[in-house]
Amino acid sequence: MEFFQDTFDYHINWKSKGHHPGQHKSAQRGMGIEFAGHATLLDYPDPRRIDIRQTIRDPFEQIQVRIFNQRSATPVMIFTDLSASMNFGYQKTKLKHAAEIGSVITNSVLAKSDAIGFIGIEDNINPEWVARLSYKPYRTEHLINRLSSYRAKKGGHRGIKSVYQFLPRDKTLIFFISDFHMPIEDIKESFSLLSKHQVVPIVLWNKSEYENLPNFGILTVNDPESGEESTMLLRKKMKKRIQENFKERKKLLEETFIGLNSPAFFVGEKFNPLQMTEYFNEYFHA
Repeated sequence: MEFFQDTFDYHINWKSKGHHPGQHKSAQRGMGIEFAGHATLLDYPDPRRIDIRQTIRDPFEQIQVRIFNQRSATPVMIFTDLSASMNFGYQKTKLKHAAEIGSVITNSVLAKSDAIGFIGIEDNINPEWVARLSYKPYRTEHLINRLSSYRAKKGGHRGIKSVYQFLPRDKTLIFFISDFHMPIEDIKESFSLLSKHQVVPIVLWNKSEYENLPNFGILTVNDPESGEESTMLLRKKMKKRIQENFKERKKLLEETFIGLNSPAFFVGEKFNPLQMTEYFNEYFHA
């Protein structure tokens, strides 16, 4: 199936340790333009970088060369919640929406020459839903395509607490797509295990869950805290209570993610790449 070819611009606010050439600031020495200091010609045998003035000043009379840091790639991962609450949606489920967002993320990562991987999160981490980091993201693209028509099984999100085991040692940029209908303590515990990485929580909330509700009728809802489904007879008073609960839940999630140094990015009916670019400009200064 075809997805949008939109991209957004993102950056990291740490120096990448990657050896692969890319577009991010790096701690690796190379042919970049970021001046990193001087060294002797013996240590860095590149006559093109000889600094005559610094050589004249050297009290040990050693030939000095300028050294620079190269621009490097950084690892990027997409996490997608595969719990039952992600089946919600009439014209488009949250899982299909997650697939569209995952496709835009992949396009953006390829434009940056970064490595990308994918992990689908259920009660356990199923190897069938894991794509290891690669600069050729065929496996990631395959899983994103599969996601668009996937129907989540009756299950939860407990795998969130073990997903850190599948990550590289180097600091990684993680896009975590979920409705986050899970206990706050589970979010805090799992994010603490990911603290060496940078997580961007992309929160999928469909307005038909809480805003565009009828004043009367039968309604199936997901509990914002447990993710459990229940059926209720909706009346005007109940509708107001649901809307208030979601408003309080949003505030709680925003405060929680800010406290975890992972500001939330809320998405309604449509993902806007420009707003994602603005998000990075606001929260992750290069």
